[in-house]
Amino acid sequence: MRFHPVLLAGLLVLSAGCSGIAGLGSDPAESVTPAPVPEATTGSEQRPAPPPGIGDGGIERVETLAASHQTALWNQSYTFYERYERQRETPNGTVTLVRNETTLVAGPQRYLHRLHRQRYRGSETLSRYEQTAFADGERWYERRDDGTVTETSGTLRFTEDKFASEAAFYVARYVTVTESRTRRTRWDGREYFRVTGTDGTPPSGRDVDAYTVSLVVDSDGLIHRLDVRYRTGTRTVWYSFWYERVGQTSVPTPGWVGADGG
Repeated sequence: MRFHPVLLAGLLVLSAGCSGIAGLGSDPAESVTPAPVPEATTGSEQRPAPPPGIGDGGIERVETLAASHQTALWNQSYTFYERYERQRETPNGTVTLVRNETTLVAGPQRYLHRLHRQRYRGSETLSRYEQTAFADGERWYERRDDGTVTETSGTLRFTEDKFASEAAFYVARYVTVTESRTRRTRWDGREYFRVTGTDGTPPSGRDVDAYTVSLVVDSDGLIHRLDVRYRTGTRTVWYSFWYERVGQTSVPTPGWVGADGG
């Protein structure tokens, strides 16, 4: 996603309409690989306090949790994956929209973002769209392919990490639930907090038949994985995001940018 004002406004509109962002990836298959799920904590060792916004009994203040997540990404490099899937029942069969996105972030003004979106019914592809955006610290470059390839570029005007802001936005939208619980889990020698919740409201504000959310958070407030599923009438929606290589991500310059790409 290219973060100048027009696109950011579009992000908010898409989110509110429940067709919002979903997984990132130049190859959709690479972004559907799930992050490891922590195992239950055992033992009586000293335990860290829950992160801001979360208590031992569940979510206490989702706005605080969202802000803590954004703060935890400050001055960090990371790889950010998102996946969105929506199935809609129609008289002609089930229509599925899948969007996968992958974003490599080295800093607020150096990133590489890939998006692949496809809509299909059965084995029939109804539409497809691909987009790649790159920023080199001074300029952004964008390449779109919806059957016709177009390339654009411009001067960067953002100084903050817009991808961290986006994730915080979705936390505030999707993790607002009336029922939740927290349990401590251990993964790779470190303790995390796994929070599950029910009875939420989707960004569209529609009534839901079922709503579940799950997230894995460390004691600093970084949400390593978020998963949401809900059903509204004839539609079922899944949304996930997760992080890899936090503090260890570099951003290469795409070949199509050319020598002027930095």
